[in-house]
Amino acid sequence: MIDARTAFLLAGLLFVALPATTWTILHRRHDLRSVAAWCSGSLLYGFGFILLGLREALDPILAFGIGNVLMFAAYPLRAAALRRELGETALDIKRFVLPWLAASTAYLTALGVSDLESPRLAISVLANIGGAAWLARLAWTLHRRSGSRSAAMLAWTEALFATALTVRLVVVASEWQSARALAGSIDVALALVSSVVASLYGNLGYIGIALEAARSKELTREAELAREQERRMQTELRLQEQAMAHEELGRLLAQRGEMLAMMAHEVRQPLNNASAALQSAAEAVADEQRDRQAAAGRLQRASAVLSQITKALDNTLADAVLLNDAGPLARQDIDIDTLVKLALADVEPAERARLNLERATSTRTASMNAGLIRLALRNLIANALAYAPANTPVTIRISDSDDPLALVIEVIDAGPGISADLRPRLFTRGARGTTPGQRQGHGLGLYIVYRVMALHGGEARVEHPPAGGLSMGLVIPQSFGA
Repeated sequence: MIDARTAFLLAGLLFVALPATTWTILHRRHDLRSVAAWCSGSLLYGFGFILLGLREALDPILAFGIGNVLMFAAYPLRAAALRRELGETALDIKRFVLPWLAASTAYLTALGVSDLESPRLAISVLANIGGAAWLARLAWTLHRRSGSRSAAMLAWTEALFATALTVRLVVVASEWQSARALAGSIDVALALVSSVVASLYGNLGYIGIALEAARSKELTREAELAREQERRMQTELRLQEQAMAHEELGRLLAQRGEMLAMMAHEVRQPLNNASAALQSAAEAVADEQRDRQAAAGRLQRASAVLSQITKALDNTLADAVLLNDAGPLARQDIDIDTLVKLALADVEPAERARLNLERATSTRTASMNAGLIRLALRNLIANALAYAPANTPVTIRISDSDDPLALVIEVIDAGPGISADLRPRLFTRGARGTTPGQRQGHGLGLYIVYRVMALHGGEARVEHPPAGGLSMGLVIPQSFGA
């Protein structure tokens, strides 16, 4: 036969020890109120078991009455803990106090008015069945909501305890006249074993529930931190994009100011000169006694100044619009001789006698953007005429290349060439020569030549022939896809 009193004492001590362990593990990791409610309920259940085990040493009212009242109180406390795990932070106290109060009142009344143990034993077993079923239902609900395996383990453990107590209740009902609380029968042993299992796995299940909830919160925090980090990165990226946009806007504004200043410099004074020359020529024409040849010279001078203005405007507009266009370059098959004649026509009439045209290829047409190539060639010719000694010849040579397949247009002069300090930055915006006596521009001509060649996929070639002078050429690729 089983020593039920010893078993009750051991089970009670186990019920007391396990919540202490649960508290040690969870009180800093989980919701303090939930942990406190669960551990308090388990402790009360353990103290109730201990009082039942000490029945022979204590007054029956204290052993059975207080012991069962404490055990009844354990269920609402643990149920409150599970309710909080389900998210019910504002708990209805009546839902927990009234069941405990009803069970305790019924048990104490049966303890005081009946000599038989069966009535109070049946009330105690019924109250424990109801409490265990309550906990099992709450734990299973938590499992279904959160998928917690620990909650499922707790639910099955309490359900097993309720089942064992149901067997005990059947035995009590069948032996109503002789049933005893701590009789050493198989139903008592089953109830004790199931209570130990409920104590052990119930606390382990709650620890698992709490740790799973803590892990879930940690994962949620990590996800929130990741989202916050992503938001911060996106914000930083937007700020960088805005800074780049502001920087680009500043650059464009600066370039606009530079172009306006350039146009003012390139256009205002030449226009004043042209206006003065035209006014003087008009006066000479009006005065029949004055030299008509002088008037013609002044008109020619005015025409030359206006030509300079036109070239300056062409370069400035090309830099501002044509060369910064993000669209694909429009190329066509262009008659080479016609293109060169148009470029030569842009030269001042007084300077055209210095130009010689050489043809070293029989090619008649080439693929290019005629407007941009004409502009680039005109700039090379203007540079050669400006920086080579006066009255020296300037040669325009047309040839081709096999590797790479390209049209080559060279402008060769007898000037001093490019100074060593200017060569590294020759094709940059603002680079210009320092030949004495020459009017200083804004260094757009060769920069535009370089950009036109870049748009064509070609190059601007610079050579210093052994015999002296300078050769600058446009290499215009003609291969497929160029």
